Amino acid sequence: MSGNTRNCSSYFDARQRDGEIKGLFFLDETLRDTEGKRRTDLHFLDLERGEISDVLSTTPPDVPVGSTVVTCGNHAYTIGGTILRGGILRSLNHVFRFDFKHAERGWRKVSSMLYPGGLPEALAAQGKIYVVKGSRDCFGEVYDISWDSWVPLCVPSIAEYSGVSRPLLLDSSRSRILVHFSGDRYRSLYAYYYNDKSWVCLDPKFPYWSPTVGIVGNVLYVFHEISDDICSWKAYDVQDKKWLPVKWLTEFSLHQPVTAPVGFPLIHLGNDKWCMVWHSITLNCFEYLIFRMWRNGHGGIYAADVDGYRTSASFGSVNPTILMP
Repeated sequence: MSGNTRNCSSYFDARQRDGEIKGLFFLDETLRDTEGKRRTDLHFLDLERGEISDVLSTTPPDVPVGSTVVTCGNHAYTIGGTILRGGILRSLNHVFRFDFKHAERGWRKVSSMLYPGGLPEALAAQGKIYVVKGSRDCFGEVYDISWDSWVPLCVPSIAEYSGVSRPLLLDSSRSRILVHFSGDRYRSLYAYYYNDKSWVCLDPKFPYWSPTVGIVGNVLYVFHEISDDICSWKAYDVQDKKWLPVKWLTEFSLHQPVTAPVGFPLIHLGNDKWCMVWHSITLNCFEYLIFRMWRNGHGGIYAADVDGYRTSASFGSVNPTILMP
């Protein structure tokens, strides 16, 4: 690994030129400081070169464990988390911000949430961060980045008897956030339209959802793990409200040696290119697969890997967290 920050600065410039994501940031909680306290370092994974570099920054000691990290433009935010006090695990409402283009400034505290929350679901859209906790005390909150302030998120009626699945999914072309609710009686897909602050049920019976999910145009992609040996993709047309057949044009193992507590992210790199990233403890490295998924002329989805093989980047870690761009 290299200690310079040249790659993370050029990351933003590269995205602006051709619209494709060239690399990803991630947090690593493997190391300890000189006093033996937990430390979280920020790193950059170059997807084209398969190289990892430092961003020369660690989160402050008072950033709690179990916080959610969200990126918005040139900034990252750590939100909520938990801390052990008096033998009791307590949720916190702290929020910290990091500027990628001024890494030397480190993480700075901003306005705290209205209510505490450990590992809440969150994403950024149009200068605001939407946080969903799903608790009875607070279903969700909205952070206005420009005003550095929080307000409650309006609550859909289904939230009274159903939990929120991971993750929230941004459907920016329609100015909405897709939220999957799960429970004993209900598994449904809702949309929150953030411009007019309204909820709409898209499908009252939506059985498939996973941490590996993404959307482009009208097609929602879900990585569906059937068993340890058989995995598959599901594709859903959110406009016509129907499932589409998926056909792989190239062969490779769909089941990966994934070691992640809540699954691994599906990242849209731009156009029809996608990326899955996971960390293999067995191989002591990051592995990632770049592939294409597009709609064919027969009402289905074609998929094919790029370059014909998986790529890896050596990095020893116990608990890395990929930051969604």
